[in-house]
Amino acid sequence: MRLKKKWSFSALALSLTLAVSGCGAAGDTQSADGGEPKATDTVVIGVSGGAWEENIRSAALDQFEKDTGIKVEVVAGTDAEWFPKLKAANGNNPSYDVLVLQPDTIERAAAANLLQPLDTEHVPNLADLYPSVQDRFTKDGSVYAAGFSMGQLGLAYRKDLVQTPPTKWTDLWNEEYKGHVAISSPTYSAGLQFFSGLIGALGGKADNAADVDKTFAKLAELKSSAVAFPDNAGSIQTLLERGDAWIVPMWDGRTFAMADGGLDVGFAYPEDGPVAAVASWTIAKGSPNLANAYKLVDYLSSPDVQKKFSDLSLYGMTNKNVEYSDSLKERVQVGEDAYKKLTWVDYSVATPNLADWTNRWTEALGGGQ
Repeated sequence: MRLKKKWSFSALALSLTLAVSGCGAAGDTQSADGGEPKATDTVVIGVSGGAWEENIRSAALDQFEKDTGIKVEVVAGTDAEWFPKLKAANGNNPSYDVLVLQPDTIERAAAANLLQPLDTEHVPNLADLYPSVQDRFTKDGSVYAAGFSMGQLGLAYRKDLVQTPPTKWTDLWNEEYKGHVAISSPTYSAGLQFFSGLIGALGGKADNAADVDKTFAKLAELKSSAVAFPDNAGSIQTLLERGDAWIVPMWDGRTFAMADGGLDVGFAYPEDGPVAAVASWTIAKGSPNLANAYKLVDYLSSPDVQKKFSDLSLYGMTNKNVEYSDSLKERVQVGEDAYKKLTWVDYSVATPNLADWTNRWTEALGGGQ
């Protein structure tokens, strides 16, 4: 799927909800003459919970606090709760300074003037982030996010159970895998990403009704091969561990982590286009601690921090100067050449069609949502 617009993420915030709370320091962060933001002693950052939070603390946040003396308040959560809070604040003393957001939420927030544009004056490391990624977060010359963790959706498979490793999305239809394919609904991020990848693999585009029809017809042919319809990463891992599923669309870093944990699982980057699953840093408009927010986003965008996070998460990163470990370089596709080939979900099309696509997906496969 080829996207024609620079502003190519979405009006849809997919997802999971976790309780989250937090508040920033009050007060005007700009100087009296509208110049540099005032200095404060705190920064509030919203991150994904669980292992992601543990990894970002270890790779960056704990050391940033020690190096700068700035108190880092970490709040775990997801886009689904952050966006409404940004909207409610409307650029006036928001609850967060820095948030890690998905592309669809970045577009919604930027379009609503809820994000602080980024520039190399305040975030120097922005200049070293891959252009093919940063172009996705640029509108009318303004940059609204700093790309960070470059997850890529491909095919996870049990190496001990699969005789012929997959090389492309349409390999899911191979008779060898019949009865052991797991596939997620478009209501789950991996499912929507797979659906987008499949449209492109079949030579179509999401904004063409005939191409979407063709994709659903192809999915219907997979019904007899499907064993399960997982709606979260934990379920996918369980299916692979039990051997119920031999092959399933999944993210590269998650799959490599399973392999390092002892599961005999491999990962294939489909030659017809892995799908981007990118986590990026943003600064809330009206950030109460704007000077510290700039410092933190710049720190998170540095090659040393990104390498540390990559070592822990097993994902590729966005800074071109990251020196990856030999182990990661052997497994993960990174760099501008690789990132240029990624398929990106066209959320501007997916958003208004998600309910219809989900119903048609259920009709085609007969699975739960």
